[in-house]
Amino acid sequence: MPWLGCALLLQQAAQPPSVPTRIEASVVLVRSRREGIHARQGSGVVVAPGLVATNAHVLDGGLGVTVHQGGVAWPVARVILDPGRDVGLLSVPGLNLPPVPMAPEPQRPGQPVWVVGYPGGRGPVGTSGTLRGLWFLGGSRLFQSDAPTAPGSSGGGLFDAEGRLLGLATLTFTSSPNLNFSVPAVWIQDLVAHPEAVTDRRTEWAALERGTELLERLARDPRNWPAWEAAARQWVQDMPRDPNAWLALGLALDRAARVSAAGNPAAVSSLLPEGVEAYRQALGLRSDARTWNNLGVSLDLLNRFPEAEVAFSEALALDSSYALAWFNLGAARLNARAFRTAAEAFRQGLRLSPDDADAWIRLGHCQRLSGDRAAAAASLQIAARYRPLSADLWLDLGLLLTDLGRTEGAQEVLARLEGFAPEAAERLKARLGAPDTIPRRRARTAVR
Repeated sequence: MPWLGCALLLQQAAQPPSVPTRIEASVVLVRSRREGIHARQGSGVVVAPGLVATNAHVLDGGLGVTVHQGGVAWPVARVILDPGRDVGLLSVPGLNLPPVPMAPEPQRPGQPVWVVGYPGGRGPVGTSGTLRGLWFLGGSRLFQSDAPTAPGSSGGGLFDAEGRLLGLATLTFTSSPNLNFSVPAVWIQDLVAHPEAVTDRRTEWAALERGTELLERLARDPRNWPAWEAAARQWVQDMPRDPNAWLALGLALDRAARVSAAGNPAAVSSLLPEGVEAYRQALGLRSDARTWNNLGVSLDLLNRFPEAEVAFSEALALDSSYALAWFNLGAARLNARAFRTAAEAFRQGLRLSPDDADAWIRLGHCQRLSGDRAAAAASLQIAARYRPLSADLWLDLGLLLTDLGRTEGAQEVLARLEGFAPEAAERLKARLGAPDTIPRRRARTAVR
Protein backbone atom coordinates (compact mmCIF):
# COMPACT_ATOMS: atom_id res chain seq x y z
CA MET A 1 0.00 0.00 0.00
CA PRO A 2 1.74 3.19 -1.14
CA TRP A 3 2.16 6.25 0.98
CA LEU A 4 1.10 9.38 -0.80
CA GLY A 5 3.99 11.46 0.47
CA CYS A 6 7.77 11.47 0.31
CA ALA A 7 8.19 11.82 -3.43
CA LEU A 8 11.71 12.49 -4.73
CA LEU A 9 12.33 16.10 -5.63
CA LEU A 10 13.11 15.21 -9.24
CA GLN A 11 9.52 14.06 -9.89
CA GLN A 12 7.41 16.26 -12.14
CA ALA A 13 3.71 17.07 -11.75
CA ALA A 14 1.09 17.96 -14.30
CA GLN A 15 -0.09 21.54 -14.66
CA PRO A 16 -2.31 22.09 -11.62
CA PRO A 17 -5.97 22.96 -12.12
CA SER A 18 -7.36 26.09 -10.55
CA VAL A 19 -8.64 25.79 -6.98
CA PRO A 20 -10.19 28.35 -4.63
CA THR A 21 -7.58 30.95 -3.80
CA ARG A 22 -8.21 30.79 -0.06
CA ILE A 23 -7.27 27.08 -0.09
CA GLU A 24 -4.13 27.54 -2.16
CA ALA A 25 -2.86 30.23 0.16
CA SER A 26 -2.89 27.89 3.16
CA VAL A 27 -1.20 24.82 1.63
CA VAL A 28 2.59 24.46 1.60
CA LEU A 29 5.32 22.14 0.38
CA VAL A 30 7.19 20.34 3.19
CA ARG A 31 10.81 19.25 2.63
CA SER A 32 13.22 17.40 4.88
CA ARG A 33 16.79 16.30 4.26
CA ARG A 34 18.03 12.79 4.94
CA GLU A 35 21.68 11.83 5.15
CA GLY A 36 23.05 10.12 2.09
CA ILE A 37 19.89 10.28 -0.05
CA HIS A 38 17.74 12.83 -1.82
CA ALA A 39 15.48 15.09 0.19
CA ARG A 40 12.00 13.87 1.04
CA GLN A 41 8.91 15.92 0.57
CA GLY A 42 5.21 16.07 1.13
CA SER A 43 2.53 18.65 1.74
CA GLY A 44 1.21 20.60 4.72
CA VAL A 45 -1.66 22.86 5.75
CA VAL A 46 -1.48 26.02 7.85
CA VAL A 47 -3.85 25.43 10.78
CA ALA A 48 -2.89 28.32 13.11
CA PRO A 49 -0.57 31.33 12.87
CA GLY A 50 2.93 29.95 12.35
CA LEU A 51 1.73 26.33 12.64
CA VAL A 52 1.60 23.73 9.83
CA ALA A 53 -0.02 20.30 10.04
CA THR A 54 1.26 17.39 7.96
CA ASN A 55 1.59 13.60 8.14
CA ALA A 56 4.16 12.20 10.53
CA HIS A 57 5.46 9.83 7.85
CA VAL A 58 6.43 12.80 5.66
CA LEU A 59 8.97 13.75 8.33
CA ASP A 60 10.13 10.25 9.25
CA GLY A 61 13.88 10.39 9.76
CA GLY A 62 14.14 13.81 8.16
CA LEU A 63 16.56 16.58 9.13
CA GLY A 64 16.44 20.31 8.49
CA VAL A 65 12.73 20.60 7.77
CA THR A 66 11.52 23.56 5.70
CA VAL A 67 8.18 24.68 4.30
CA HIS A 68 7.81 26.40 0.93
CA GLN A 69 5.28 28.38 -1.03
CA GLY A 70 5.67 30.65 -4.06
CA GLY A 71 9.46 30.51 -4.08
CA VAL A 72 9.74 31.43 -0.40
CA ALA A 73 11.17 29.00 2.18
CA TRP A 74 10.70 29.07 5.94
CA PRO A 75 12.80 26.96 8.33
CA VAL A 76 10.91 24.85 10.86
CA ALA A 77 11.88 25.55 14.48
CA ARG A 78 10.08 22.67 16.17
CA VAL A 79 8.48 19.38 15.15
CA ILE A 80 5.82 17.55 17.19
CA LEU A 81 4.83 14.08 16.00
CA ASP A 82 1.98 11.73 16.81
CA PRO A 83 3.09 8.64 14.84
CA GLY A 84 0.19 6.52 16.11
CA ARG A 85 -2.19 8.81 14.25
CA ASP A 86 0.28 9.83 11.51
CA VAL A 87 -0.06 13.54 12.36
CA GLY A 88 2.75 16.06 12.74
CA LEU A 89 2.88 19.74 13.67
CA LEU A 90 5.55 22.18 12.46
CA SER A 91 6.25 25.41 14.30
CA VAL A 92 7.37 27.95 11.68
CA PRO A 93 8.45 31.37 12.99
CA GLY A 94 7.66 34.21 10.60
CA LEU A 95 5.17 32.22 8.52
CA ASN A 96 2.62 34.76 7.40
CA LEU A 97 0.17 32.50 5.56
CA PRO A 98 -3.52 32.39 6.53
CA PRO A 99 -4.77 29.44 8.62
CA VAL A 100 -7.65 27.36 7.28
CA PRO A 101 -10.95 27.01 9.15
CA MET A 102 -11.92 23.57 10.41
CA ALA A 103 -14.95 21.82 8.93
CA PRO A 104 -17.66 20.15 11.01
CA GLU A 105 -17.40 16.37 10.84
CA PRO A 106 -19.55 15.03 7.98
CA GLN A 107 -22.32 12.63 8.97
CA ARG A 108 -22.71 10.78 5.67
CA PRO A 109 -20.80 10.27 2.42
CA GLY A 110 -21.65 12.02 -0.81
CA GLN A 111 -20.49 15.61 -0.33
CA PRO A 112 -18.02 17.23 -2.77
CA VAL A 113 -14.43 17.57 -1.58
CA TRP A 114 -11.07 18.97 -2.67
CA VAL A 115 -7.61 17.55 -2.06
CA VAL A 116 -4.89 20.22 -2.29
CA GLY A 117 -1.19 19.47 -2.04
CA TYR A 118 2.18 19.41 -3.78
CA PRO A 119 2.42 16.12 -5.69
CA GLY A 120 5.92 15.78 -7.14
CA GLY A 121 6.94 19.01 -5.41
CA ARG A 122 4.85 21.15 -7.76
CA GLY A 123 1.75 23.05 -6.92
CA PRO A 124 -0.38 23.68 -5.16
CA VAL A 125 -2.40 21.12 -7.12
CA GLY A 126 -6.10 20.83 -6.36
CA THR A 127 -8.24 17.87 -7.39
CA SER A 128 -11.96 17.56 -6.82
CA GLY A 129 -14.00 14.51 -5.97
CA THR A 130 -16.61 13.05 -3.66
CA LEU A 131 -16.47 11.84 -0.09
CA ARG A 132 -17.19 8.16 -0.67
CA GLY A 133 -16.86 6.65 2.77
CA LEU A 134 -16.77 7.43 6.49
CA TRP A 135 -14.87 4.82 8.48
CA PHE A 136 -15.07 4.60 12.24
CA LEU A 137 -11.83 4.14 14.15
CA GLY A 138 -12.46 4.25 17.87
CA GLY A 139 -14.18 7.52 18.63
CA SER A 140 -13.03 9.15 15.38
CA ARG A 141 -13.63 8.72 11.67
CA LEU A 142 -11.38 8.26 8.66
CA PHE A 143 -12.43 9.74 5.34
CA GLN A 144 -12.36 7.92 2.00
CA SER A 145 -12.58 10.01 -1.15
CA ASP A 146 -12.10 9.68 -4.90
CA ALA A 147 -10.29 13.01 -5.30
CA PRO A 148 -7.11 11.94 -7.16
CA THR A 149 -3.81 12.03 -5.31
CA ALA A 150 -0.21 11.24 -6.21
CA PRO A 151 3.17 10.79 -4.47
CA GLY A 152 3.85 13.99 -2.56
CA SER A 153 0.19 14.63 -1.69
CA SER A 154 0.57 13.24 1.84
CA GLY A 155 -0.09 15.89 4.45
CA GLY A 156 -2.10 17.98 2.01
CA GLY A 157 -5.61 19.03 2.94
CA LEU A 158 -8.93 17.32 2.36
CA PHE A 159 -11.36 20.25 2.17
CA ASP A 160 -15.10 20.58 1.89
CA ALA A 161 -16.72 22.69 -0.81
CA GLU A 162 -16.48 25.78 1.41
CA GLY A 163 -12.72 25.47 1.83
CA ARG A 164 -12.82 24.13 5.38
CA LEU A 165 -10.39 21.44 6.46
CA LEU A 166 -11.81 17.93 6.91
CA GLY A 167 -8.49 16.13 7.30
CA LEU A 168 -5.06 15.31 5.88
CA ALA A 169 -4.61 13.18 2.76
CA THR A 170 -2.62 10.20 4.04
CA LEU A 171 -2.56 7.10 1.86
CA THR A 172 -3.87 5.42 -1.25
CA PHE A 173 -5.08 1.93 -0.48
CA THR A 174 -4.52 0.61 -4.02
CA SER A 175 -3.89 2.07 -7.44
CA SER A 176 -7.65 2.57 -7.60
CA PRO A 177 -8.39 6.32 -7.67
CA ASN A 178 -11.41 5.84 -5.41
CA LEU A 179 -9.77 4.44 -2.29
CA ASN A 180 -7.84 7.40 -0.88
CA PHE A 181 -7.85 7.79 2.91
CA SER A 182 -7.47 10.91 5.03
CA VAL A 183 -7.01 11.19 8.79
CA PRO A 184 -9.48 13.57 10.47
CA ALA A 185 -8.83 17.19 11.39
CA VAL A 186 -9.88 16.44 14.95
CA TRP A 187 -6.58 14.56 15.38
CA ILE A 188 -4.76 17.77 14.45
CA GLN A 189 -6.80 19.66 17.02
CA ASP A 190 -5.99 17.04 19.65
CA LEU A 191 -2.26 17.40 18.99
CA VAL A 192 -2.45 21.20 19.08
CA ALA A 193 -4.34 21.17 22.37
CA HIS A 194 -2.38 18.39 24.11
CA PRO A 195 1.01 17.81 22.50
CA GLU A 196 2.32 16.30 25.71
CA ALA A 197 -0.32 13.52 25.61
CA VAL A 198 0.95 11.85 22.44
CA THR A 199 2.21 8.78 24.26
CA ASP A 200 -1.15 8.41 26.01
CA ARG A 201 -3.09 8.24 22.75
CA ARG A 202 -3.28 4.85 21.13
CA THR A 203 -5.34 4.03 18.05
CA GLU A 204 -5.39 1.08 15.70
CA TRP A 205 -4.41 3.33 12.78
CA ALA A 206 -0.67 2.63 12.97
CA ALA A 207 -1.33 -1.11 12.67
CA LEU A 208 -3.77 -0.61 9.80
CA GLU A 209 -1.69 1.50 7.47
CA ARG A 210 -0.09 -1.30 5.47
CA GLY A 211 -1.31 -4.36 3.60
CA THR A 212 -4.22 -5.32 1.42
CA GLU A 213 -6.38 -6.23 4.44
CA LEU A 214 -6.92 -2.62 5.53
CA LEU A 215 -10.65 -2.61 4.77
CA GLU A 216 -11.16 -5.97 6.44
CA ARG A 217 -9.38 -4.78 9.58
CA LEU A 218 -11.40 -1.58 9.71
CA ALA A 219 -14.51 -3.73 9.29
CA ARG A 220 -13.86 -5.41 12.63
CA ASP A 221 -15.98 -2.49 13.82
CA PRO A 222 -19.58 -3.35 12.80
CA ARG A 223 -20.27 0.33 12.18
CA ASN A 224 -17.99 0.07 9.13
CA TRP A 225 -19.78 -2.79 7.40
CA PRO A 226 -21.78 -0.60 4.97
CA ALA A 227 -18.62 1.31 4.01
CA TRP A 228 -16.76 -2.00 3.61
CA GLU A 229 -19.25 -3.38 1.10
CA ALA A 230 -19.37 -0.10 -0.85
CA ALA A 231 -15.56 0.17 -0.96
CA ALA A 232 -15.14 -3.47 -2.01
CA ARG A 233 -17.61 -3.01 -4.87
CA GLN A 234 -15.72 0.09 -6.00
CA TRP A 235 -12.39 -1.76 -5.76
CA VAL A 236 -13.71 -4.56 -7.97
CA GLN A 237 -15.07 -2.06 -10.47
CA ASP A 238 -11.76 -0.21 -10.65
CA MET A 239 -9.46 -3.26 -10.57
CA PRO A 240 -11.32 -6.35 -11.85
CA ARG A 241 -8.07 -8.32 -12.27
CA ASP A 242 -7.06 -7.94 -8.61
CA PRO A 243 -7.88 -11.12 -6.64
CA ASN A 244 -7.71 -9.18 -3.38
CA ALA A 245 -10.55 -6.97 -4.58
CA TRP A 246 -12.80 -9.99 -5.24
CA LEU A 247 -11.81 -11.55 -1.92
CA ALA A 248 -12.71 -8.32 -0.10
CA LEU A 249 -16.09 -8.25 -1.85
CA GLY A 250 -16.79 -11.86 -0.92
CA LEU A 251 -15.95 -11.17 2.73
CA ALA A 252 -18.09 -8.03 2.80
CA LEU A 253 -21.07 -9.84 1.28
CA ASP A 254 -20.66 -12.75 3.69
CA ARG A 255 -20.77 -10.30 6.60
CA ALA A 256 -23.77 -8.47 5.14
CA ALA A 257 -25.60 -11.78 4.71
CA ARG A 258 -24.99 -12.80 8.33
CA VAL A 259 -26.21 -9.42 9.55
CA SER A 260 -29.34 -9.67 7.36
CA ALA A 261 -30.13 -13.27 8.34
CA ALA A 262 -32.35 -12.38 11.29
CA GLY A 263 -34.36 -9.52 9.83
CA ASN A 264 -34.26 -9.97 6.06
CA PRO A 265 -33.97 -13.57 4.81
CA ALA A 266 -34.62 -12.45 1.23
CA ALA A 267 -31.44 -10.37 1.32
CA VAL A 268 -29.46 -13.43 2.38
CA SER A 269 -30.64 -15.37 -0.66
CA SER A 270 -29.18 -12.70 -2.94
CA LEU A 271 -26.07 -11.71 -0.99
CA LEU A 272 -24.62 -15.19 -0.45
CA PRO A 273 -24.77 -16.30 -4.12
CA GLU A 274 -23.12 -13.02 -5.09
CA GLY A 275 -20.44 -13.70 -2.48
CA VAL A 276 -19.89 -17.18 -3.94
CA GLU A 277 -19.36 -15.64 -7.35
CA ALA A 278 -16.92 -13.09 -5.89
CA TYR A 279 -14.84 -15.86 -4.32
CA ARG A 280 -14.87 -17.83 -7.58
CA GLN A 281 -13.67 -14.74 -9.45
CA ALA A 282 -10.82 -14.38 -6.95
CA LEU A 283 -9.89 -18.05 -7.34
CA GLY A 284 -9.87 -17.69 -11.11
CA LEU A 285 -7.13 -15.09 -10.66
CA ARG A 286 -5.24 -16.73 -7.75
CA SER A 287 -5.83 -20.02 -6.01
CA ASP A 288 -5.15 -19.79 -2.27
CA ALA A 289 -6.29 -21.64 0.82
CA ARG A 290 -8.00 -18.68 2.48
CA THR A 291 -10.28 -17.93 -0.47
CA TRP A 292 -11.20 -21.61 -0.88
CA ASN A 293 -12.08 -21.72 2.82
CA ASN A 294 -14.25 -18.64 2.58
CA LEU A 295 -15.99 -19.97 -0.52
CA GLY A 296 -16.78 -23.12 1.44
CA VAL A 297 -18.32 -21.05 4.24
CA SER A 298 -20.70 -19.29 1.84
CA LEU A 299 -21.66 -22.59 0.19
CA ASP A 300 -22.29 -24.13 3.61
CA LEU A 301 -24.58 -21.25 4.57
CA LEU A 302 -26.50 -21.94 1.36
CA ASN A 303 -26.84 -25.61 2.45
CA ARG A 304 -24.77 -26.68 -0.54
CA PHE A 305 -22.82 -29.10 1.63
CA PRO A 306 -21.13 -31.28 -1.05
CA GLU A 307 -19.77 -28.16 -2.79
CA ALA A 308 -18.68 -26.74 0.56
CA GLU A 309 -16.80 -29.93 1.34
CA VAL A 310 -14.99 -29.71 -2.00
CA ALA A 311 -14.00 -26.10 -1.28
CA PHE A 312 -12.64 -26.89 2.19
CA SER A 313 -10.78 -29.90 0.76
CA GLU A 314 -9.17 -27.62 -1.85
CA ALA A 315 -8.07 -25.27 0.94
CA LEU A 316 -6.51 -28.17 2.82
CA ALA A 317 -4.81 -29.50 -0.29
CA LEU A 318 -3.02 -26.15 -0.47
CA ASP A 319 -2.37 -25.91 3.28
CA SER A 320 -2.87 -29.03 5.39
CA SER A 321 -1.96 -27.05 8.54
CA TYR A 322 -4.98 -24.75 8.12
CA ALA A 323 -6.87 -25.63 11.32
CA LEU A 324 -9.86 -23.40 10.53
CA ALA A 325 -10.42 -25.21 7.23
CA TRP A 326 -10.43 -28.56 9.09
CA PHE A 327 -12.99 -27.20 11.54
CA ASN A 328 -15.12 -25.82 8.72
CA LEU A 329 -14.91 -29.13 6.85
CA GLY A 330 -16.11 -30.84 10.01
CA ALA A 331 -18.97 -28.35 10.39
CA ALA A 332 -20.09 -28.87 6.79
CA ARG A 333 -20.08 -32.64 7.25
CA LEU A 334 -21.93 -32.28 10.55
CA ASN A 335 -24.59 -30.16 8.86
CA ALA A 336 -24.85 -32.85 6.17
CA ARG A 337 -25.26 -35.42 9.00
CA ALA A 338 -22.06 -37.26 8.04
CA PHE A 339 -21.14 -37.56 11.70
CA ARG A 340 -18.22 -39.99 11.59
CA THR A 341 -16.29 -38.18 8.85
CA ALA A 342 -17.14 -34.85 10.51
CA ALA A 343 -15.59 -36.13 13.73
CA GLU A 344 -12.40 -37.07 11.89
CA ALA A 345 -12.13 -33.56 10.41
CA PHE A 346 -12.55 -32.01 13.86
CA ARG A 347 -9.88 -34.31 15.27
CA GLN A 348 -7.46 -33.27 12.51
CA GLY A 349 -8.07 -29.60 13.31
CA LEU A 350 -7.70 -30.14 17.04
CA ARG A 351 -4.28 -31.71 16.52
CA LEU A 352 -3.29 -28.31 15.11
CA SER A 353 -5.32 -26.09 17.47
CA PRO A 354 -6.13 -28.09 20.62
CA ASP A 355 -7.55 -25.16 22.60
CA ASP A 356 -10.52 -24.46 20.30
CA ALA A 357 -13.56 -24.96 22.54
CA ASP A 358 -16.08 -24.81 19.69
CA ALA A 359 -14.31 -27.64 17.88
CA TRP A 360 -14.35 -29.83 21.00
CA ILE A 361 -18.07 -29.12 21.42
CA ARG A 362 -18.80 -30.04 17.82
CA LEU A 363 -16.65 -33.13 18.02
CA GLY A 364 -18.69 -34.12 21.06
CA HIS A 365 -21.95 -33.67 19.15
CA CYS A 366 -20.63 -35.78 16.28
CA GLN A 367 -19.60 -38.54 18.68
CA ARG A 368 -22.93 -38.46 20.47
CA LEU A 369 -24.93 -38.54 17.26
CA SER A 370 -22.86 -41.44 15.92
CA GLY A 371 -23.48 -43.42 19.09
CA ASP A 372 -20.22 -42.93 21.04
CA ARG A 373 -21.59 -41.11 24.06
CA ALA A 374 -18.68 -41.80 26.36
CA ALA A 375 -16.29 -40.16 23.88
CA ALA A 376 -18.76 -37.29 23.50
CA ALA A 377 -18.73 -36.68 27.26
CA ALA A 378 -14.93 -36.67 27.27
CA SER A 379 -14.87 -34.08 24.44
CA LEU A 380 -17.35 -31.81 26.23
CA GLN A 381 -15.33 -32.04 29.43
CA ILE A 382 -12.25 -30.82 27.51
CA ALA A 383 -14.31 -28.00 25.98
CA ALA A 384 -15.40 -26.95 29.46
CA ARG A 385 -11.78 -26.34 30.45
CA TYR A 386 -11.59 -23.61 27.81
CA ARG A 387 -15.11 -22.29 28.37
CA PRO A 388 -15.85 -22.71 32.06
CA LEU A 389 -18.73 -20.22 32.17
CA SER A 390 -20.78 -21.56 29.25
CA ALA A 391 -24.14 -22.58 30.68
CA ASP A 392 -25.19 -24.34 27.45
CA LEU A 393 -22.00 -26.40 27.43
CA TRP A 394 -22.34 -27.50 31.03
CA LEU A 395 -26.03 -28.28 30.53
CA ASP A 396 -25.26 -30.46 27.50
CA LEU A 397 -22.56 -32.24 29.47
CA GLY A 398 -24.88 -32.78 32.43
CA LEU A 399 -27.63 -34.21 30.21
CA LEU A 400 -25.15 -36.49 28.49
CA LEU A 401 -23.76 -37.78 31.80
CA THR A 402 -27.34 -38.39 32.94
CA ASP A 403 -28.04 -40.49 29.83
CA LEU A 404 -24.85 -42.47 30.49
CA GLY A 405 -26.06 -43.21 34.01
CA ARG A 406 -23.17 -41.28 35.51
CA THR A 407 -25.34 -39.63 38.13
CA GLU A 408 -22.49 -38.52 40.34
CA GLY A 409 -20.87 -36.62 37.48
CA ALA A 410 -24.23 -35.09 36.51
CA GLN A 411 -24.73 -33.94 40.11
CA GLU A 412 -21.32 -32.26 40.06
CA VAL A 413 -22.33 -30.42 36.89
CA LEU A 414 -25.62 -29.44 38.56
CA ALA A 415 -23.76 -27.99 41.55
CA ARG A 416 -21.57 -25.94 39.20
CA LEU A 417 -24.58 -24.62 37.26
CA GLU A 418 -26.36 -23.60 40.44
CA GLY A 419 -23.45 -21.30 41.15
CA PHE A 420 -23.75 -19.18 37.98
CA ALA A 421 -26.65 -20.36 35.78
CA PRO A 422 -29.72 -21.17 37.92
CA GLU A 423 -32.10 -21.55 34.94
CA ALA A 424 -29.85 -24.16 33.30
CA ALA A 425 -29.49 -25.84 36.69
CA GLU A 426 -33.27 -26.15 36.98
CA ARG A 427 -33.47 -27.74 33.54
CA LEU A 428 -30.79 -30.28 34.42
CA LYS A 429 -32.40 -31.00 37.78
CA ALA A 430 -35.74 -31.67 36.07
CA ARG A 431 -34.13 -34.00 33.53
CA LEU A 432 -31.93 -36.08 35.74
CA GLY A 433 -32.70 -39.68 34.83
CA ALA A 434 -34.67 -38.66 31.69
CA PRO A 435 -33.79 -39.86 28.18
CA ASP A 436 -31.49 -37.91 25.86
CA THR A 437 -32.77 -34.35 25.50
CA ILE A 438 -29.72 -32.58 24.09
CA PRO A 439 -30.90 -30.49 21.13
CA ARG A 440 -28.99 -30.71 17.87
CA ARG A 441 -27.58 -27.33 16.87
CA ARG A 442 -26.50 -26.31 13.40
CA ALA A 443 -22.71 -26.14 13.18
CA ARG A 444 -21.37 -22.76 12.12
CA THR A 445 -18.48 -22.23 9.76
CA ALA A 446 -16.13 -19.25 9.97
CA VAL A 447 -14.33 -17.08 7.44
CA ARG A 448 -10.84 -15.79 7.87
